[in-house]
Amino acid sequence: MTSPRRPRLGRQPAWSFPPATEHRLDNGLAVWVFDLPGQYVISATMALDLPLTSEPVSSEGIANITAHTLDEGTLSHPGASFTETLENTGAVIGAGVTQLATHVSIDVPVTGVADALPLFADAIRTPALADNDVLRHIGLRRAEIQQVMANSAQLAAALVPGAVFSDSFRASRPTGGLTSTLEAFGPDEVRAFQATHYSPAGSTLVIAGDFAGVDPIAIAEGAFGDWTDTQVTPHHEDPGAAAPRRRLVSRPGAVQADIRIAAPAIDRVDPRWPAFQVACSILGGTFQSRLNTELRERRGFTYGVYTSTTPLRHGGYAAVGGSFRTEVVPEAVTEALRLLDVAAKPFTTAEVARAVNFLTRTAPLRYATASGVAQQAVILASMGLGWRHVDESTARLLGVTADDATAAFTEIWPDEPAVLVVGDPSLADALGVEAESPPGL
Repeated sequence: MTSPRRPRLGRQPAWSFPPATEHRLDNGLAVWVFDLPGQYVISATMALDLPLTSEPVSSEGIANITAHTLDEGTLSHPGASFTETLENTGAVIGAGVTQLATHVSIDVPVTGVADALPLFADAIRTPALADNDVLRHIGLRRAEIQQVMANSAQLAAALVPGAVFSDSFRASRPTGGLTSTLEAFGPDEVRAFQATHYSPAGSTLVIAGDFAGVDPIAIAEGAFGDWTDTQVTPHHEDPGAAAPRRRLVSRPGAVQADIRIAAPAIDRVDPRWPAFQVACSILGGTFQSRLNTELRERRGFTYGVYTSTTPLRHGGYAAVGGSFRTEVVPEAVTEALRLLDVAAKPFTTAEVARAVNFLTRTAPLRYATASGVAQQAVILASMGLGWRHVDESTARLLGVTADDATAAFTEIWPDEPAVLVVGDPSLADALGVEAESPPGL
């Protein structure tokens, strides 16, 4: 029996991010419509221009609680009646916050979009924010904090922004607030926060899907056209760096430790962003990255190690992370820092080609659905960028050379990044630091 021949791979067809039709309502709300034939589940997301700097310092976390309570009922559909009415359209609604914005989204079959979008607008514009619902979500956030404290990987991730940015900036602290700040507000403050800061001006509504027989602009006008601007101007901070240091957060008896090596980085507007993306991909963005090949494949220290980038509207940060056996942690830190010394071992043309291929050729998969397109669009809108940025960034990625990637990373990554280890206190001597108790979150 002969095996069938494998099909030959042809040249990948040219791809570009779907174009949007842009519209602006009289109240200042921007509407981006992505018409995607065949995508019969419509995805709509509102990116509210609501950075976390809008929160009172003493009440950090109030934006998160407000967002998560939106779907608990509205003034016109209180309590469970909102959920029942929404379910009758086949829709699912959700919300969340980032340092830059509050995002509220809905996915609904195209047959139900005309009924679902006004309900979506009610959740944003006139949520009930009932006392018991607000208090329940505050309790859920407290429970979430306890879960973070009990999980080394989650605790390490939660502490990275504070290791990178000065504590005088909001970006250094958890988006969901701290236990102490959750105690400073209740239902009345949440309702006042929503009324003051939820505004059409500066915000963007992204709608993506197959709109055959549907006028999405007319539906958006009907749902949001009479929404009033609250006349509050948001402030987007440019966070300053913290002094880098090594920390060992004690987890007595832990058989593995979570390592984070982090530093301030750049935003998407910086001309070095494409080259920096390529550099981070080579170092820890794929299974065959330098860090993963050395620390996982050759040394067997970990199941995996990665590099992540978090761009903000101004600046951002990059981090290396992974879980390691306790006894290898000092060597793993030393080796990771050596691998991050790109000046000593510049990137090669072959490495750059693989990274560029990965970053550009996986894009059609990432944006294959209406939800994928809408999510990327609202991220860009939250950063003050247009949807064309995807194609512009892709074009710049294709032009990155080995010298570009090496120069970008060596310019941006400091000689002494912050090193954070959450693990057994016996590692203190080998790491050259004193173990400290887990900080209160």
